[in-house]
Amino acid sequence: MSIQSREDRISRKKRMRKLRANRICQVAAVLFGLVLAVVVISNFLKKDVTFSESENRILTERPEWDLQEVMSGDFMTQTESYVADQFIFRDSWIWLKLQLDKLAGKKESNGVYLGKEGYLMEVLDEPKEEYLKKNLAAVRDFSSRHQNLNRFMTLVPNAAYILKDKMPANAPVRDQSKDIQRIKDEVGESLNFIDVTKTLQDHASDPIYYKTDHHWTSLGAKYVFDEIADDLEIVPVQDYQVYTVSDSFSGTLASTSGYHGQRDTIEVYDPQGVENDYVVYYADDQERTTTIYDRSCLEEKDQYTVFFGGNHTRVDIETTNKEERCLLVFKDSYANSFMQFLTPYFRKIILVDPRYYYEDVEQLIASEGVTDVLFLYNLNTFLTDTSLGDVLAVQESE
Repeated sequence: MSIQSREDRISRKKRMRKLRANRICQVAAVLFGLVLAVVVISNFLKKDVTFSESENRILTERPEWDLQEVMSGDFMTQTESYVADQFIFRDSWIWLKLQLDKLAGKKESNGVYLGKEGYLMEVLDEPKEEYLKKNLAAVRDFSSRHQNLNRFMTLVPNAAYILKDKMPANAPVRDQSKDIQRIKDEVGESLNFIDVTKTLQDHASDPIYYKTDHHWTSLGAKYVFDEIADDLEIVPVQDYQVYTVSDSFSGTLASTSGYHGQRDTIEVYDPQGVENDYVVYYADDQERTTTIYDRSCLEEKDQYTVFFGGNHTRVDIETTNKEERCLLVFKDSYANSFMQFLTPYFRKIILVDPRYYYEDVEQLIASEGVTDVLFLYNLNTFLTDTSLGDVLAVQESE
């Protein structure tokens, strides 16, 4: 066999391998294009989801085209959020990303840290300075208009800060004590700011936060209630009947990260030796009940909504208490599990969630005879809140 013929065969084999490789690449490109087309068309055709039960939040809606927002870049930002929230099979992609993150040895997945002892911790946000300044100014203005009312503010530090020893090694933790001190410095002269950081730190070894959810537990809420009761001029009962209503709770952080290795227990506290009858009115649903608990929610994914069935625009709790005090609470979802401790001590409690409330607060205060006001948020939400300032602003008459 000649050297020339052997080289020809080698050359032909190389050409054939190259040809096969090119065909494989072409087929792969076509398949990728088809898959991409199917995904794009499916995303376009599928009905948008308005609320994520797994993350307990409203998902971004399709943005409306507006020239001014296009020019400012806001339209593209909203579009990116919309695509991320509405992407088809979103929960499956989150689970897949978690598995890849775990294989790579990562300790954070989708904004959730995989902490020690099974704790999942949400990444603490940087303040939205524009809104924070606006909200703090609104709180000061509100307080100056209502010096006749008892005014209180409590911001609850988050688990990632209070339980930072449970965070992964070398994970960054925002110093929320500095945030609280800043807010206290800016509004502390206009109302009674109650710092509960040390109270929670003193009980950090107790289950004061859920392992799988971003909320505090009923026990954590009780410790804070006991701490602020004196400021609220309340003498709290010492005896509670504690009921475990679920031992299978897997919260929003488990759903967001895709990590479902833990289960939490949900407890409710029933105060003993004190009258605690009341009627709850939900303004958005126009429904009345005789309990702040919705047991049907224990059959749903987000069992934390057992408290009030979740967040509402406005909730009124009318009690049989002979006191004349009426408490108005500006709140986020942390307050939902806190109310079980407040119901025996006020004639009426009105819960307003500024994220959904568009009515006139001044008219509400006057018509209901409000005597006390409490701002109760978890700190991470308060630092990024975009709604409180607008709700507290005086509405101009038409």
